[in-house]
Amino acid sequence: MSVVKLLEDEDFEEYARMSLEAYPSMFTGFNAEQSAAWVKRMKAQQDEMGVVQYAGCFRDEKLVGAMRMHRFEMNIHGKIIKVVGVGNVAVDLTRKKEHVAKEMMEYYHRWGLDNGASFAILWPFRPDFYVKMGYGYGRKMNKYMVRPDDLPRGSKEGVRFMNSDDIDALHACFNEYVRDTHGMVLKPKSFYARLFRRYKVVGYEKDGAVRGFIAFKFRKLHENHFLLQNILVEYLVYHDRKGFMRLLSFLQTQLDQVEQIEFTTMDDDLHFIPHDPRNGEPHIFFTSQESNVQGVGMMYRVLNMELLFKKLASHNFNGVDIKVRFNVADSFLTENDGSIVVHFINGKAMLGQMEFDVEIDINVEWFSSLVMGVIDFEKLWMYGHAEVSDEFYVGKLDRLFHVAKKPETIEEF
Repeated sequence: MSVVKLLEDEDFEEYARMSLEAYPSMFTGFNAEQSAAWVKRMKAQQDEMGVVQYAGCFRDEKLVGAMRMHRFEMNIHGKIIKVVGVGNVAVDLTRKKEHVAKEMMEYYHRWGLDNGASFAILWPFRPDFYVKMGYGYGRKMNKYMVRPDDLPRGSKEGVRFMNSDDIDALHACFNEYVRDTHGMVLKPKSFYARLFRRYKVVGYEKDGAVRGFIAFKFRKLHENHFLLQNILVEYLVYHDRKGFMRLLSFLQTQLDQVEQIEFTTMDDDLHFIPHDPRNGEPHIFFTSQESNVQGVGMMYRVLNMELLFKKLASHNFNGVDIKVRFNVADSFLTENDGSIVVHFINGKAMLGQMEFDVEIDINVEWFSSLVMGVIDFEKLWMYGHAEVSDEFYVGKLDRLFHVAKKPETIEEF
């Protein structure tokens, strides 16, 4: 019989061992000293009972799998809402295909509900595995590779390297960006110490406030050539055009030392910036030349439909008037399986009604992607992922959930 519960001090060394075996490529070069420090850090986080907690699956009192769970505050359509996330899901190699991960995820979802979360997020090791658990695809991540001399050059006034004295200013800059950006997650101040350990940070400052920054690192291109390197930009945050252009100018001036700038971003339009949009790879299809590569990453899941619509009561769903009965199939979380009627009046959602104009039959994974604005309703319907009782309403439902800017979620966990 399985028992899933929070880990205790004596469990963390075994969890570390399972993690190293479950993700060997991720922990390449991880030595005993680093492992001991990691175990110590996890124990401290568990004792704090703060935003991070660890739980595991026990069979015959032996730990056979474990995971890290997070409490987040996330911008969903302009409202800061409680969300939970899960990471480092590890199962003992001898207990694979025994439903250990399934039982842990069931525990995690109910932990999220107990914490008042209406949404859950994760980075999947296999998207198809988590779709079966009700997670919908998020926006695709892009990787662009641009020659520095193909970026716009201009003023770098106000651009400088950031340091630990700037943590308060960076914190204010980032969280202001979060509050303006659907899908982003608020970060604690403790994040920035880790940011400085992992990256070089260059910011744009105006009137004593940081109005944008990039976090980047160098990547050596050839082990026997110390002059060949790229810059990898993994955080790009800005509040206005001027800040964005000045950060690009900083990158442009690295042309004497850097082959390419690698941007990791959810921006689908970045290829409009360089004069030559090609990324330097010789791939071609249907006379089209490669500008970037894309990957499916962040996934979203609605945990509580009713709570979510209550939290979004002040959000305007594009001024649409329609009464909808959502029949959402959720076989993995029975509390969330069933129907809910929502009246959208001038775009505002109201619950507790019975009358409806149209019914939608949809699985929770596609419902989650729809609510986040990752994909429009008409496409879901066209792809066979949603059914309507009256096709007359497809266009109105499409307008209801359409967003001007798809979600951007770059949280690391």
